[in-house]
Amino acid sequence: MKRQAIRFKLVAFGIGLLFGCQTFNGSRAPLHASLVTDSTEVTAYHRGSGYVATIGFTFTNNTGRTISRAGCGGPGWPGLEKKVNTRWISAYHPVVLACRTYPDFSWQPGAQIRDALRFVAYERGHNTYPQINVDSIDGTYRLRWSFTEGREAGAKGARNIEAISNEFYMKLSSSSAPASITR
Repeated sequence: MKRQAIRFKLVAFGIGLLFGCQTFNGSRAPLHASLVTDSTEVTAYHRGSGYVATIGFTFTNNTGRTISRAGCGGPGWPGLEKKVNTRWISAYHPVVLACRTYPDFSWQPGAQIRDALRFVAYERGHNTYPQINVDSIDGTYRLRWSFTEGREAGAKGARNIEAISNEFYMKLSSSSAPASITR
């Protein structure tokens, strides 16, 4: 009888320890929002010493939570990454305003937007920014956008939310850019 009581206590302690460690771990399943491009093929154009393209996308906050992002009155745009070998690298670093408005920009659960990333990057060595970070335009790309769980972007302990689009192919056209995507 005494042995059975000790065995029961050890099993109960083990179960408590297992679930207790999960509680103290603090790691929760990552949240992901939906980011889908309008096309699986995008055409870029060379103009002067720069490249231009328009990448249409739809973003949906399907996390079930309010998400936020610091910015200058809006969420900005997603980043553009190119697959080089097996790694994803930033295709360019767009110029963004160094300001922050309060409250942070936030989207409620279920919010959806359709927009377009206006990609404009210049060849290296021309002292014109933003400069292209990749050796060629042709290749596989994706969009990536980061947010914070809750209404306060960057809140301590808040989870990061990644929205990563489907992969798409961007090719450099041999013709000149249409007027609608050059500014």
